[in-house]
Amino acid sequence: MTARKNKAEDSASGIILYAKPPGITSFSSLWSIKNALNTGKVGHTGTLDSFAEGLLVALSGRLTHLVPHITSFAKTYQAVVCFGIETDTLDPTGAVVRTGNPVSREAVEGALKQFTGAVLQVPPVYSAVHVGGRRASDIARSGEQVRLESRQVFIYRNELADFKEPDEDGCSYALLEITCSKGTYIRSLARDIAASLGTCAHLCALRRTQVGPFRLEDSACFSSLKTFTIEAGIQGGRRLQKEHHGFRSPEKKADRNGSEPWQDAAVIRSRFQLFTPQIACQCGFGCGILRSECEKMYLNGRPLSQSMLEMRSGGTVEKEIAVFYRSGDFAGIVRGNGDGRLSYGFVVPPEKRGFRVFSWDEFCGTSFPVEWKARGCALTAGSFDAVHAGHSALIRAAVEKTEYVPGVITFSSSIKSGGSSAVFTVRQRLKFFRELGAAFAVVIDFTPEFSRISGHDFIDSLISSCGMKFLAEGKDFRCGRGGSVGMEELCRTSGEKQFEALCLDDVVFDGVKISSSRIKAEIREGRFGAVEKMLLRPFAYDVQGFSWKEVRAESGSSVFEASAATHQILPKDGTYKAVAVLSGGAALHTDVRIERESVRLSLPSLNIAEQTEEIQFCP
Repeated sequence: MTARKNKAEDSASGIILYAKPPGITSFSSLWSIKNALNTGKVGHTGTLDSFAEGLLVALSGRLTHLVPHITSFAKTYQAVVCFGIETDTLDPTGAVVRTGNPVSREAVEGALKQFTGAVLQVPPVYSAVHVGGRRASDIARSGEQVRLESRQVFIYRNELADFKEPDEDGCSYALLEITCSKGTYIRSLARDIAASLGTCAHLCALRRTQVGPFRLEDSACFSSLKTFTIEAGIQGGRRLQKEHHGFRSPEKKADRNGSEPWQDAAVIRSRFQLFTPQIACQCGFGCGILRSECEKMYLNGRPLSQSMLEMRSGGTVEKEIAVFYRSGDFAGIVRGNGDGRLSYGFVVPPEKRGFRVFSWDEFCGTSFPVEWKARGCALTAGSFDAVHAGHSALIRAAVEKTEYVPGVITFSSSIKSGGSSAVFTVRQRLKFFRELGAAFAVVIDFTPEFSRISGHDFIDSLISSCGMKFLAEGKDFRCGRGGSVGMEELCRTSGEKQFEALCLDDVVFDGVKISSSRIKAEIREGRFGAVEKMLLRPFAYDVQGFSWKEVRAESGSSVFEASAATHQILPKDGTYKAVAVLSGGAALHTDVRIERESVRLSLPSLNIAEQTEEIQFCP
């Protein structure tokens, strides 16, 4: 009962804000994200040079279609510029090619005004710009001459935040805060500002702090970055220069204050977020909800019309519209053509959410889908060894919370209430959970280690592992060591823990509360009519995989016997009317004899007996 790990099928689709440390490439940073999300499908929306640090906006799974849309966002940087030294790469990893004079604070402040607004800029020779189908940086490293054309970029803001006068190295330093358009090279900007002042420069350090509406302080691993100052930038630049020209490869993973890769993975998973209508609007998209009756037409590529969408951004059709299904899942991008007509950008099919089963370790580890956690889960927890009408009401309450992913927390068949056997096996219970609409189940083995978990720690684990937002339980629900936390306390503290707790009334039959112990007593006495009404289904003995032995042949059929090998409860010895349910779904009426922990079944052939999966006892 382990969750399948198929990267192609389980590619989480969402947004990851990641704080790249200096000294590694953006590509290396993507490896950390892919590892954390267990997917190979991740793309970033704008490269940061290896010496630079700061915000990478990564998109995973089906959201990689959005990469070109987010790449065009304006970006904000902090940059430490060294006036007096120029390197061939215009950053601290390059070789010194020029020296010049330092500059004053007043001179820098005056020059910045010239580099605000529309600016013509020549990209650095060492850059990813393509010339004749080759990267300019590859051409430069081969020793060939590179000639790049100027292009227009836009500098929205260019301000001096701090300045350091020349000291023993003969250079002055400026900390700039810059907001600019797509395609702007801050290294070129530093070079051009210095040239306007009759000197030369390079970047000691660079930090990207914002991409469109996304901010660095909201990113995974942000706390691992050091405070960005002139002094920190100078020291960091000198360290990178030594590392680049020394023995250490610049691709070596940067030290995050001693953190291990698995710690970064946990932080990345915790910061994963879905692309929602709210985020779409923040990104500048129009936002439309696809009408349910139009989903099939949309998925089949039928002509689009405004009537297919409920607009959520002022009611007007924007140039680009992010489309969402009623479930809240992202459905793709459509374009407004300016004349009221719509055309397809790309379509994202709805998520196929198959029923999944997790162990407790998988649930608390990295196997639980990060998309489900980001959406939030609606749960009910219990042994559910009978899955009776009361249990069904709890599961339906979770399923009805359609904004969340519904799940069931239960225990393996090794758990016995008061030493008695269970009504249904784990296999049967999982089938019932799926039929009732649950998306997943967590099956817990009640080990000595698990038995020591406190009630509050158990609830906290549900919140941290799957983003629990809703919990439905009965009045007598208790959890934790010794049943330390009850429903009354959960309802009182749920607001503080940011989830909704729903306490359901008892379900009664013939004026008495339905319970597992009551159902077991009825089964022992063979009163299967009452049992079926309390279970909302016939009581079925699970015989999947039993080894049957023919004991005698009768007219038109044979009698087969097998040991009672499950932990299920059985009625007292005797013969009962039953239905044998076969693996193919067929059902045969038969007699079943229970005798001294063995089961005898009358069926036409051994082949049929081996195909029997359940024996349903008739009222």
